[in-house]
Amino acid sequence: MEKGIKELQERHAKGTNELDDPDRAPTGSAYKIHAQMQRERMAEERRRVQENERLKVMKEEAKNVFGNKGDEGADDNDDGNKNDLYDDSDDEYDDLLNDDKELEAIRERRLQEMRSMQMKRAEQKSLGHGEVRLITQDEFLPECTGKSEYVAVHFFHKEFERCKIMDHHLKIIAPKHLSCKFVRMDAEKAPFFIHKLQIKTLPTLMVFREGKTVDRLTGFEGLVINPAEPDKWHTGRLEAWLSSTGAIQYKVPTEDIKEEMRRMGIRPKGTIWSGTSRSGYQSKGYDSDDE
Repeated sequence: MEKGIKELQERHAKGTNELDDPDRAPTGSAYKIHAQMQRERMAEERRRVQENERLKVMKEEAKNVFGNKGDEGADDNDDGNKNDLYDDSDDEYDDLLNDDKELEAIRERRLQEMRSMQMKRAEQKSLGHGEVRLITQDEFLPECTGKSEYVAVHFFHKEFERCKIMDHHLKIIAPKHLSCKFVRMDAEKAPFFIHKLQIKTLPTLMVFREGKTVDRLTGFEGLVINPAEPDKWHTGRLEAWLSSTGAIQYKVPTEDIKEEMRRMGIRPKGTIWSGTSRSGYQSKGYDSDDE
């Protein structure tokens, strides 16, 4: 009896009243090893999931970078399945995923490009790009010879209907193409430059690059599709003309793209109709393009 009590006292002094049972005791050595192994498996599974997610994100970023190049070289007669652009390049992406440093470099270059674009857009907007502003005769030279590489100037008359149509299209174009600054100037209030630039018909749209004349558009010349409806033309035709001068970047949609837009119910904006009118401005030596 005394011996049993003494054993219990010794066990109590050691912090336990009985020996661990490896098969059932929650504090047993076998249980501890099993629990440790389970924790390690769970940690490894979490690491594997996180690694898969990281690789997935990096692969998408790589596709975004190389996908842009694929779009430029894509066949216009493609069936429209965008995933086809990447099918031939999956092996290339998989190879890149094995080199984290190269992918990180691609990602960093992409981020730098995005930051550069944002800074450039901010600078262009600070110079007045992205809208069509009214300027005076005194502002003409500073606007055309300032920091903006390309400047498009619309010489208008407030009573000419087709000048209003030109303004309508320019207001659609300006926010889309920040590479060019768009301004308008009242011909009645700018007699010096009207004479200097030999403007005889309104509307006239002139494009300047670093202060030098690049090209001019007189009236709706080259924009009209149907002579019976001279005021009905799409903004894209004016964008194409501006692109030919280098002022903006614009690619004319192919028939396949137009058909796809129609199938999806997308209607391009910008077409306008106008009533016909003639202005008395002809009496001052200038002609209206209104007929």
